[in-house]
Amino acid sequence: MKPARISPLTTAIRASVHRANSILTVAALGLLVQGCAVNDRNTIGSLQSVEIEVKEEYIDGSLEKALASYQKYLQETPESALTPEAMRRIADLKIKQAHRTEAASLAGSTAPSGQERAEGGASPESAAEIAISRGGRSDSPALSAPEPTSVPLGVSSAASTASAGAASTESDREFEQRASGAVDIEADSAPVQAPGDSEAVLAANAREAIQLYEELLAKYPLYDRNDQVMYQLSRAYEETGQVDKAVDVLRQMAAKYPGSRHLDEAFFRLGEYYFTRKKYLDAEEAYGKVIEMGPASSFHELALYKRGWALFKQDMYEMALDDYMAMLDYKLSEGYDLDQQTNKVEKKHIEDTFRVISLSFSYLGGAESIVDYFNRKGGRSYESHIYSHLGEYYLVKRRYQDAAEAYNTFVERNPLHRESADFSIRVIEIYQKGGFPRLVLESKKTFANTYALDAEYWNVFDINEYGEVVEFLQANLIDLASHYHAAYQDKRLKDKKAEHYQEAIHWYRAYLASFSDQPRAPEINYQFAGLMLENRDFLGAGKQYERTAYEYPQHKNSSEAGYAAVYAYREHLDTTLKDAPAAKRAPMQREIIRSSLQFAETFEQHEKAPQIMVGAVEDLYSLRDYEQTVANGHLLLERFPQAEQGIRRSAWILVAHGSFDTEAYPEAEQAYGQALALTAPDAKDRMDLVDNLAASIYQQGDLARKEENYQLAADHFLRIRKAAPGAKLLATAEYDAAAALITLENWTKAAAVLNGFRQHFPEHKLIREVTKKLAVVYQESGELLLAASEFERIERESDDDDVRREALTQAADLYKAADRSDKALTVLQRYVELFPRPLEPAMETHQRIADLHKDAGAQSQYRAQLERMVRIEREGGAGRTDRTRYLAGNAALVLAEPKFEAFTAISLVSPIKQNLDLKRTRMKAAIDAYTNLIDYQVADVTAASTFYLAEIYLHFSRALRDSERPTNLSALELEEYELALEEQIYPFEERAISVHEKNIELLGMGIYNRWIQDSIAKLAGLVPAQYARAEEVGEYMPSIVPRPEPEEVEAPADES
Repeated sequence: MKPARISPLTTAIRASVHRANSILTVAALGLLVQGCAVNDRNTIGSLQSVEIEVKEEYIDGSLEKALASYQKYLQETPESALTPEAMRRIADLKIKQAHRTEAASLAGSTAPSGQERAEGGASPESAAEIAISRGGRSDSPALSAPEPTSVPLGVSSAASTASAGAASTESDREFEQRASGAVDIEADSAPVQAPGDSEAVLAANAREAIQLYEELLAKYPLYDRNDQVMYQLSRAYEETGQVDKAVDVLRQMAAKYPGSRHLDEAFFRLGEYYFTRKKYLDAEEAYGKVIEMGPASSFHELALYKRGWALFKQDMYEMALDDYMAMLDYKLSEGYDLDQQTNKVEKKHIEDTFRVISLSFSYLGGAESIVDYFNRKGGRSYESHIYSHLGEYYLVKRRYQDAAEAYNTFVERNPLHRESADFSIRVIEIYQKGGFPRLVLESKKTFANTYALDAEYWNVFDINEYGEVVEFLQANLIDLASHYHAAYQDKRLKDKKAEHYQEAIHWYRAYLASFSDQPRAPEINYQFAGLMLENRDFLGAGKQYERTAYEYPQHKNSSEAGYAAVYAYREHLDTTLKDAPAAKRAPMQREIIRSSLQFAETFEQHEKAPQIMVGAVEDLYSLRDYEQTVANGHLLLERFPQAEQGIRRSAWILVAHGSFDTEAYPEAEQAYGQALALTAPDAKDRMDLVDNLAASIYQQGDLARKEENYQLAADHFLRIRKAAPGAKLLATAEYDAAAALITLENWTKAAAVLNGFRQHFPEHKLIREVTKKLAVVYQESGELLLAASEFERIERESDDDDVRREALTQAADLYKAADRSDKALTVLQRYVELFPRPLEPAMETHQRIADLHKDAGAQSQYRAQLERMVRIEREGGAGRTDRTRYLAGNAALVLAEPKFEAFTAISLVSPIKQNLDLKRTRMKAAIDAYTNLIDYQVADVTAASTFYLAEIYLHFSRALRDSERPTNLSALELEEYELALEEQIYPFEERAISVHEKNIELLGMGIYNRWIQDSIAKLAGLVPAQYARAEEVGEYMPSIVPRPEPEEVEAPADES
């Protein structure tokens, strides 16, 4: 049998028991009686509140004497209630005796060295020793990972090194084997010198003890300490290697004695049994039974720890974490301080707990899984330890980015935590250790931003108590600025020059904002400005040069810094803001004026003073401070008459600009003249001055135009050609001159100017407008053909279809007014060819073409045009409108008239039959034509077609009545012929009346026109009794037929 492991604390416990056994040798029977009265289990649980003084004292033979006393008692005393107690004591002592023999054997051997123990033996700080040494609940403080300290770049977190120390000497697998190993819960025993083989003695004594326990259980099933007997029996089985029997006995004890004081240990031992056999689900359940008993159990904390491992082994990491967190919560609730650890065993136990927590979170996904866990499970006060241990775990594994992420995640979620600054420093250290210069840089930047002197962090913590953090911050800012400044100047990194520049100035600013009172501040400020100037960041450079020149005590670079400030500002204005709108340039110009005047006042003898001054005048003008521009421009010319020509020329230009903008246009014209006199003929900006001169003259003309003095306005506009030849606004000026002449109705002069414009500026954007104006001028002057020609030109020049259609229409009207119908017809035909759509205006144009043909007496072309209108409208599709139907309907009505005329032209004379057949054929054709007209649904056309249909029937009846009579009939036969003919005539007459009455019905729809009026007149003759009564009494016709409201129908010219 393998010897049991003996820890120092176990030895102490056994020594205590040895002293107790010595008493048994004196008064065994007294103790037996006392033992019957007190249910004291001889286990580790009984020691949880006993302080044990460890002394190496032995009383030789005490155990044997006690054993002999109990055996003698059984032999000499009749069976009684004390008999089972004596049997239990004998069995217990047998086990103790065996353990003493084993301990003596072990004591005689050489203890393994530290190296041997590390290589093959169990660690003295294993889970077993943790369980034994705790002795129940402990109130003594224990150390956790100490808070990290904050020192520049060399700082190491105590929390991290504490975790890394143990972890670095063992792998994860070795850690799991050690930290989750079986807990050694041994029966109490004391060492004793005994002869013989220790294993043989242990086995023999254990077998005797088993026999006694089994006999006791069988013979005394109601013995009140049978739960303790079964507990000891399981231990005896375990000592003899009969583990399965030991476990079976524990199961029976747990089932039979649910109230036993040994129950928690029984379930815990069951859990250990299952765990060591990798039956993790059963182990989980057994440990859970102990946990359900609550903190009162001395195994509660250890059960949480071991169930966590059982779940971990099943890959149920989150459930394992629940147990580990519960264990930590329990320890903290008992007053345990993670930051004040004094007990090395407890410290190791906590470190192991944090390490398995780190393993679990690593398997669950790392730092983000911690975030998710605490979001769902609720936060903990020790979360910083969780993150730091995970970070250090990753660091040992050389997973540097994951390590840094662990720390960073905590900081991101707890930016105002007391450890966040140290964690941020630790991130920098990790990246440095991993050899990640880019990440080191980024983490330094993050630190500088997060813990800047104005950061929110210092609203929570006293900055005076964090001197090392502030010192690290200052050094960090200098490092960052220096790094990026050097990177900016490194030609090998030119692709990232802009980026490095921005970073450098950021950290320079950060340093100066926080540490401007430091001795190096002026020097750094000047370097800062120089960097910005080198990068052509003129605005920033100017501000920093000004700060260097005026905000520190005067130094050797003060004047140069002042001049450099003006120079930088002006470079910024002339480059970055060169094409910016005035609103964006104005603030900069104000700064230039202020800085220039300050420079001139402070360093008035500087050789650049005139140049600085003229620059200020330019800026005054740019800011539209025109009065000051003119005043200071004249002052400059008076003060520096010997200034170089360029400066004087600039002054005159500024005076001219200022005068122009204050509407002093004659003065502006004179000043521009002076500026041009100082300008070389080939100067690049000479034409700009010419344009400005032209503008000053133009404005005089515009002012006259606003005063409605159009003749003076035209004179000013027209003199620009001579005063400022080549000026850009010359075309505009002459166009406006023409407009002024048009206003004066000086058509001849206006036409001359416009034609001159067309000649001088044929490609000008106003050329189309010139054509329009010429068309108006010719139209107003009565030159219709020229006007029409200009409208045709408008159509050709325009891209706007609406304009083109209108121009063709105007041209056609003008040609017709000029009695040139042929040209009008040509223009209208061009219109319908170019613009067949929209359909409605095209149909209107077709109607005009038809009218021109009609007016010209070209009947065939007229009818062809009408037929074309009917066809186009019929095929018009979605483009058809009421108007197109109206036009097409009327065209169709005109086209139907010949059919009616052909029908009425046939007289029923001999040969009767032949003429009658022909008349009927033509009658049908006419009826079809007029019936089809109704489909247009045009009121006038419908009324007209209805009228003609009625007239066809009426005419046919009249034709029958007036037909030639046969000449060979007798008087009787003729009479019969007349009667028969009358029967033929009557239906056609009735039909005529009926159809005319259909027109009358249109009155009820609010329709009234000449066709309805004609139908009423016809009905008055056909049915006088009904329709002619108004005439008989001299009343107005509408007294018979209701008259529609005037706003709904067009009243006929003659209603009588």
